[in-house]
Amino acid sequence: MSEKLRKNLRNFMGEGVYDGFAIAKATSEHANLLQHNLRDSDVRECIIHGASPFRALMSGVREKGENYTCIIDGQPICMFGVNPIMNSLIGRIWLLGSYEIENRRRKFVRWSQSVVNYYQKQYYQLENVVPADHTDTIEWLEFLGFELMKPAIKLNSFKVFRFVRCKGDEILINKEEQPIQC
Repeated sequence: MSEKLRKNLRNFMGEGVYDGFAIAKATSEHANLLQHNLRDSDVRECIIHGASPFRALMSGVREKGENYTCIIDGQPICMFGVNPIMNSLIGRIWLLGSYEIENRRRKFVRWSQSVVNYYQKQYYQLENVVPADHTDTIEWLEFLGFELMKPAIKLNSFKVFRFVRCKGDEILINKEEQPIQC
């Protein structure tokens, strides 16, 4: 296999197989299976947003975004995507996953950069919030090029940081504003 073809298999473009990860459009069946296997930190994020794991995963199935499931050995290990907000200039990026992500951490981190770059081509600004005490997630987001907006804000009585990544230099929504909620 040529180096060019090998490189293209790592550049995320939607459904397909990337670096050993099978990617399919997110479905309610995926959400039903994954809800029982989420990492504790992801379950906590659902709670912070006032949603059950199933409801949070289903929002990715129902909303108008481009949302996918990563499947390994026939089992969903994570669901992720971006849902458009504010005239599609801004996308709310998200990922919820099982501990299987951590078993494949090195590959997952390398592959996730390609996924974020793919979504960044479609939106001027990608954003969401992360619990202020989820240090591993914060390190991963910073590796992916997201900027943390400080100080922390409150969401349902929990401290969270808004994280943002833009195509250009200007953040479209004021740094001091609350994150956009759908």
